[in-house]
Amino acid sequence: MILGQIFQSLESWQKLSAINMNAAIAYKILKYTKLVTDEYAVIEKQRVALIHEAAGTEDGEEVRLESGTPEFEYYVEKFNAVLAVESDLAVSSVEFSEVVNAVDEKDESLSVQDLGKLEPFFLSSEIDPPADSDA
Repeated sequence: MILGQIFQSLESWQKLSAINMNAAIAYKILKYTKLVTDEYAVIEKQRVALIHEAAGTEDGEEVRLESGTPEFEYYVEKFNAVLAVESDLAVSSVEFSEVVNAVDEKDESLSVQDLGKLEPFFLSSEIDPPADSDA
């Protein structure tokens, strides 16, 4: 997976982490979520450094890049390059169907968009549709 997938998935991880589930799967998700958030923190640090680099400011200084400026275009180009880098984060040992089934047993739910953002992080598996489903 690429760093962009990690960067875009944080909100979905937060939603998943807020859902109550049995302790065994919750613990596995907790451990993996820590790895994802650590990787996200590295990306965020690079993003902030690129903003300062583009603006010609020092870390800690107030900075704002205006859309359409050469500085903003520089930042976007460089940050997109960062997001395209392959991550060394290993896929979780949990099957995606385990996650879906753990969530499915609760009143809370995840959107199709959330599931799409989370799926690349887990082992691939077939998910059985409900008995009354046409899927």
